[in-house]
Amino acid sequence: MGNTTEYKQSPIYELKDWLSDTSHVKLPAIQRGFVWKVSQIERLWDSIFRGYPIGSMMLSGVGDEMTLLDGQQRATSIALGFNNPWNYEKQRITIGNVNNLPVVWIDVIPRKNTETHLFVFRVVTRSHPWGYQLQNDTMTLPFSQRKAANNMFEKLYGEKEYTKLLPSQRLPYDATCPIPLCFLLEAVSCGKTAKWIVDRCELNIPRGYRTTGMKDEEDYYSLLESVDLSSIIKIVRERVLTTMIPSIILPKELLMDNKDTSSDESTLFVRLNSQGTRIEGEELMYSMYKAVLPESKELVESIGMNIIPPSRTITLTSRLILSEDSYIAGLSLAQFRRHVQNNEFVEKIKVLIGTKDGSLIKEKFEYAIDILKYGDVPNVVVKRFVRECPNGFLLLLHWLYKNAVKVIEDEKKKEIAARLYRNHWFGNDFDYYVRKNWNNVTASDFWSDKYFANEEWPRQYPLIQPSLLQTFLTNRLDNPIENHELMPEDEEIWQIWKAAMPKPEVLSEEDYLRRINDAWLNFLWKLLSSRDKSLILLAQKEYINSVFADFNQLDDLEDTNTPWDWDHIYPNSWVYRQWYIDDRTRKWEWRIGNFRAMSLTDNRSENNNLSPAERFDAPNENYFIHDNDLKYWRKLDASHKYIKEGDEEYVRNHALAIITRSVNIYENFLKMFDL
Repeated sequence: MGNTTEYKQSPIYELKDWLSDTSHVKLPAIQRGFVWKVSQIERLWDSIFRGYPIGSMMLSGVGDEMTLLDGQQRATSIALGFNNPWNYEKQRITIGNVNNLPVVWIDVIPRKNTETHLFVFRVVTRSHPWGYQLQNDTMTLPFSQRKAANNMFEKLYGEKEYTKLLPSQRLPYDATCPIPLCFLLEAVSCGKTAKWIVDRCELNIPRGYRTTGMKDEEDYYSLLESVDLSSIIKIVRERVLTTMIPSIILPKELLMDNKDTSSDESTLFVRLNSQGTRIEGEELMYSMYKAVLPESKELVESIGMNIIPPSRTITLTSRLILSEDSYIAGLSLAQFRRHVQNNEFVEKIKVLIGTKDGSLIKEKFEYAIDILKYGDVPNVVVKRFVRECPNGFLLLLHWLYKNAVKVIEDEKKKEIAARLYRNHWFGNDFDYYVRKNWNNVTASDFWSDKYFANEEWPRQYPLIQPSLLQTFLTNRLDNPIENHELMPEDEEIWQIWKAAMPKPEVLSEEDYLRRINDAWLNFLWKLLSSRDKSLILLAQKEYINSVFADFNQLDDLEDTNTPWDWDHIYPNSWVYRQWYIDDRTRKWEWRIGNFRAMSLTDNRSENNNLSPAERFDAPNENYFIHDNDLKYWRKLDASHKYIKEGDEEYVRNHALAIITRSVNIYENFLKMFDL
């Protein structure tokens, strides 16, 4: 090839093999995961079937040794369209960086119009084996449709847990008559007939499969027999399989950066992939790490125990090394790139990562995760903490590393977990404590209040007794929820907060009281807001741990919605976009006391529109319903489906049910960690 850039054309069916183990085209050592969403895969195939250009690929290399620099997402999506899960049944295979492969279907009788598709493609995944909405392919199916689809899967396969379905068992629901795209592409490329496609569908797709687009008298097989596949076969033959994808092949010399002689494909790869679907900094750092130490990839991916992504594992480990003497608040991509080219840093990280026979950092991660799981805290709560509070987790790793801890008693685990969770959920600046205490971790009483005490102004809010909180909120249920400031009559709370927040000399009394009230309102918002539902998951921990024990949110595909629904106990459909609803009811509706995590696979007779009185006739530990809130839920029946202005009894019962359960959720956290 010499020093000249070359251009070539490749038929689309060649691209499907580019990322296979036997292909001459490989991903670069520095590489990203598959980050495209389901909607992007569907729209790419729609473009291909329309004959639209889908852009060029960029490679480097000579002859049989090529590296794919740009086009990985498109090449992977094309390979997924050709992928036939019925050929390998239970065998686990990988395409590029994608495990747990999604399956692409095409609807051959699309009865619904869609603004985004001319050809209707449906992608089904582990988290959404029924696919996404037809009208808006970025949105999940409504609850009623997911429930109906899940009931269908249970009847067809006898499997209640839909995340355990094999790729070949996942079936699109919001469609009419879909067929696997791989059957269509294989038939045309091998000269098979339309009947061959129908026969393959009848052989592999179970009877009893129904979709939203089918009429009552129709079934999948009668529709399949009636459809004329000749036109779609013609499109595949004349437009799809003849599609030529342009490739730009760069000479190796062009990739060298004169200012950095250690870089080759990496420099251009980072520059190319800073556009389009954005790569997060941690992901690129992990890619750079794999380029330098590819032999430890599998070990790194095991360190996080399916709770912490390998990219975060590497950044945390790197910061631990770099913060040996003083705390490093963050690590940029440029900084990591410089460090990973330093032999001393590489040797240190190799020592920490270790080998399969022993990994020091893996041991510390396991200890840290075990501490955060104290009291059977669900995995998903630990995942959220590490994702949202990485500096707090780093402080824990630093303590374990500096103290060479081997055995941790339960009381110590509880003390540490309480400190970390309390500061994360009810703190104002946890990073301050990390910076302040970084070099104090060898102190025997490190996790005590001595090192986390408030100074001039609190960075962790004082926690009041649940009974005080119940009284405060009950006295405010007739006021707008935004107007929950402390008043003179709230003397007990004032005294607690004033004791925790001594008045700075520079503040006037008025400004001091204003600052306390601002902090109080922030505390209430952190507690009552429905944004972070970790406290609900903590309250429902037995249910979450039993029903979703194998839930893993670290699949490669960006399709990681939780396998439970966040259900409104008092139906949101009775409030949202309804006229004349009492304003107090609207505002209490969205507080944490009205939410529960609920599995689609629960064998229950209720639906989204049942009243709370119909849902509960006794306390329910699964959903954290106790006697003291049950008495209010039981008063919310269907006779007042919409709580209007003037329905004072129902306004009060609705608010008290949610207030009482919110306080119960808060009290559960306090009791769990002896706060």
